[in-house]
Parts: sequence; structure tokens; C-alpha cells
Amino acid sequence: MQYFEKTIDGGAGGRRLRAYLPDATERSFYRGRRPAVVIFPGGAYAFTFEGEAEPIALSFTAAGVCAFVLDYTTTSCGAPQAYPYALREAFAAIRFARENAGDFGIDPHNVASLGFSAGGHLCASTGTLWNKPLMADELGPDARASRPDKLILCYPVIRAFPPCHSGSYVNLLGKKAAQDEAALQQFSLERQVDDETPPAYIWTTAEDTGVPIQGALEFAHALADHRIHQELHIYPHGGHGSCLGNHVTEARAYAAPMTSADWIGGAIRFLFDEDVTKKI
Repeated sequence: MQYFEKTIDGGAGGRRLRAYLPDATERSFYRGRRPAVVIFPGGAYAFTFEGEAEPIALSFTAAGVCAFVLDYTTTSCGAPQAYPYALREAFAAIRFARENAGDFGIDPHNVASLGFSAGGHLCASTGTLWNKPLMADELGPDARASRPDKLILCYPVIRAFPPCHSGSYVNLLGKKAAQDEAALQQFSLERQVDDETPPAYIWTTAEDTGVPIQGALEFAHALADHRIHQELHIYPHGGHGSCLGNHVTEARAYAAPMTSADWIGGAIRFLFDEDVTKKI
């Protein structure tokens, strides 16, 4: 495996992008055209949680996926709020993976973004805001180069209106803007889904008391309204922030994984499924 780090600058100082590129054997069916995933850890836009970073990337690389982890701007970095810096960095990370697809052996048409919790909000933002007026000046005429081909949303923050995780929006927008309805409308992402939103793999748990599951359900409903492929899982057990749901990221024995622990296998399958990008 090749590992390296790159600095992404979205205007709030350089942030680390970690790259994990698995070795491709001569007989690999996907040699030269592997899927890629850009991972955004969660942390309420206040920090990025390491349990949702390298352990996730290594799980994907073990399956032959090129993985990137972005330690995007949060309030703990000294910024007054995460927006617009984190979103600029997220789009730049996706573009980096796609622009270097030939060198990294990546299929440029199969670059996904993935996020947990508030990182799920950032992930969903890359899929819904890339073609909106909000980002027109930032991304320019070639905005599609920044669009992920697929979304993987892990117990995501989606809704900006109750029931929601209001703290994430305070850290994203700042306290004043987080009380402005017009600003919240732009970042309540179930309202931003359109015909060009990428297909999505979504999972959450019924026991999640950290981020209300209504946002994930409404995002799925919006995708269905636009006839966009999706896969939705609501696991019966497991609290918020369960990461891989096994002994690697949780205080539990090897033989006692959470019921949600199979999400990673489903997400890998979703990445390799070429049919989900076709219109229903």
C-alpha cells in the first residue's frame, strides 16, 4: 500500500488529506480503474474523530478501494465557523482524487464521498450543493469535476430544523447565522436534493439519540422523489458514533460486533456496483 499526505487549503490554513492506495496485483479485475472514496470523519464540525478516519480507510483499501481521509476545518482549528472552508476543502479533495485518477489507478467516474454524523452533512453537501448558486463562484464552470459519483452517509446530520442536531449548525455557520431561517434552508440538505444528486448508501440506527434519524429518512424520501438509486439501512441497535461497530473502534470483544457492523461490506458492494449511477 502507498501512503502519503497532501495539504488542502480552503482559505483557513492548510488541512491534511491522507491517501491510502492499495497495491493492485497483475490479475486484479479492477486494475487501473479502482473505485475511490473520500472520507469525512464526524465531530459536530467541532473536531474530526479519528475512529471515523484511518480505521475506515483501511477497511476500504483491504477491499481494493483507494481511500482518502480529509481532516477538514472545524471550530477546533481556530476558525469562527466551518463554512465555507470545510466545503471548499471537501470539493478540492474530490477533485484531487479525480484529477489524479490515471496516476492512482482510479476510475474517474467512480469517486465517492463518505461521511459520519456532521461529516455526513459535509458528504451530502458535496452531492447536493455542487450545482447550486451558493457554490457557483467557488467551483466555476467545471463544477461537475467536484461532484462525487456516489454518497455514503453514516448516521448523517441532514436536517437543519427540529428535530435536528443544532450544535452542528452552530459550528458550521456560526451562532448568528444558525438562527437565520434562510441560511438554514440552504444547509438543510433534504431540501437540496435534485435530479443531479448522486446515488446514496445511507445507514443509521433506531437507537441513535445523538442525531435524529428523520434527516436520513427525509433525504432518502427526496432521492426517491427524484428517482435516484439508493440503499437505506436502519439498524435496530447501536448508538451514535459507532464507526465500524466492532472491536477495532468500539469497546467490545471481537466476537460481539454491533448489528450495524455489516454496513462497511454493504458500502463496499455499493461502490463496486456500476448500475447504481444509472437513472431509475
